[in-house]
Amino acid sequence: MKWFFIFCFFSTQFAFAEYRVFTLLIENKKTNTSKTIDSTLDPDQFKTYYPLSPDEEISYIDTWMCKGTTSFLKAHCQKQN
Repeated sequence: MKWFFIFCFFSTQFAFAEYRVFTLLIENKKTNTSKTIDSTLDPDQFKTYYPLSPDEEISYIDTWMCKGTTSFLKAHCQKQN
């Protein structure tokens, strides 16, 4: 059992994380305005955390993968071409 814990401890030292970034487009049909936001939330998740007004619609324009984590409010990585 002791060796199992030692193995688990050292194997987590080599683990790698990834996350997805979405460029979201939020359009207000009433005022004809729009804004883009980079987020780790997809459009459905974004609406859950940040409710939109009834006049607003959300969609995603682009998405890409980033290496690492988003811990400590780390900035999202830029899209690599």
